[in-house]
Amino acid sequence: MSFVQARLFQTEAFRLAAIYAGLFLGSMTLLLVVIYLVVSHAFAASLLRAATDDLNAIRTAYNYADGPKRRRPLQEAELHEAKEMIEDRILANDDEDLFLLEKNGRKIAGNLPIMGPAPGVQRFAYVAGRGATQRMLLGRGEQLRDGAYAFVGRDLESLEEAREQVLIAFTIVFGTSLVLAGVGGIVLSRSFVQRLDAITTTCRSIMSGRLKDRIPARGTRNELDQLAASINAMLDRIEALMESLKQVTNDIAHDLRTPLAHLRYRLEGVRSEATCIEDYELAIDRAIEESDSLLTMFAGLLRIAQIEAGARQAGMQELDFTSVMDRVASLYKPLMEDTVHPFTARIENGLKFRGDPQLLIQLFSNLLDNALRHTPQGAEITLSAGATESGIGVAVEDRGEGIPREDRSKVFRRFFRREKSRTTPGSGLGLALVAAVVELHAGTVCLEDNKPGLRAQVNFPAQA
Repeated sequence: MSFVQARLFQTEAFRLAAIYAGLFLGSMTLLLVVIYLVVSHAFAASLLRAATDDLNAIRTAYNYADGPKRRRPLQEAELHEAKEMIEDRILANDDEDLFLLEKNGRKIAGNLPIMGPAPGVQRFAYVAGRGATQRMLLGRGEQLRDGAYAFVGRDLESLEEAREQVLIAFTIVFGTSLVLAGVGGIVLSRSFVQRLDAITTTCRSIMSGRLKDRIPARGTRNELDQLAASINAMLDRIEALMESLKQVTNDIAHDLRTPLAHLRYRLEGVRSEATCIEDYELAIDRAIEESDSLLTMFAGLLRIAQIEAGARQAGMQELDFTSVMDRVASLYKPLMEDTVHPFTARIENGLKFRGDPQLLIQLFSNLLDNALRHTPQGAEITLSAGATESGIGVAVEDRGEGIPREDRSKVFRRFFRREKSRTTPGSGLGLALVAAVVELHAGTVCLEDNKPGLRAQVNFPAQA
């Protein structure tokens, strides 16, 4: 037996098929045993009923001779009528019908040998003729008047043939079912092994570096297709994280190189050009400021990484979302007035949500900071929150310069900045933190044209 064939018989599908086949065959065996017993009983009852009918006819003929038209002596008339009736039945029926009429140990009529009078149902073996084999008989005997005894029986050979036919049918059905169960188990096992081989091959391919490979699905929506879909979703997530890690690594190398080079250049300049203590103190202060900026950048990266890894799930709680948004609006209203930005907050009452209040405040603070940074003085900024068909929707709208369509998905990447010169303050992590917090709360965020300006739309499901 080859390795593949051995695997077929060791699969869970084959085991389940074998168990179900065993249960089916056991149930079928029990059913056929019941059918066998019922058929035997019904057939025997039918034979006995036919024998009883003939016995009643013999009794009727025996008693009829004692009527007003009797011409012979009573005993002779009784025996003659019953004898004629038995002989007619013997000539009319086949050899399965057996009769006996005797009186005082003398056989009067019939095709059975003399037996001891025994009323009631009888089952015994008899020999039909000289040289014949022994056969079984089922019948009923009755004691008639004046010492006469009548017995009518049926040969059980037809019953045995019926039983034999039932056994043959049972054997054919049982054998066919066993073969079909075995073939079905092998087919199911082969299909199961093929699907597992496809999953194993894909996993090994991914381990070798081909992250784009996915497990093929057959579209049957069975358990294996659901497993393949879950694994493919996991692989998509892993690929996205790997791409994010690659992008973060590249961005860190690019964005940190410039401030570190500036820091080193200034320190070298101070070492070669400083002439007094004040020059050194000024250089140290600038170095501390740039170091703090770098530390802030790393803290932001660490915070985003923790959020994406789900480390903040412990902060989730049932909260009054309306109160959270009112707090954000109250924090930014004075700042909007100081920067001469008309600010409107439209927040619906009674909003409930399960989330991390600190992260949610940070999320909408970043969106409002982004709107302030890119909106000229006098341009309106609006914060709105309300219930939607699928949950809660929050929008931050401004009348600034907006973001080109091709850059709207890129701004959520770490360190992405539309300004290539990097002369304005900022690290490019604000919207990346927004995307991480939204994903942690199972929501979506998208940027839309506000005509003019930008509209940041955040949607949370009813149950995050």
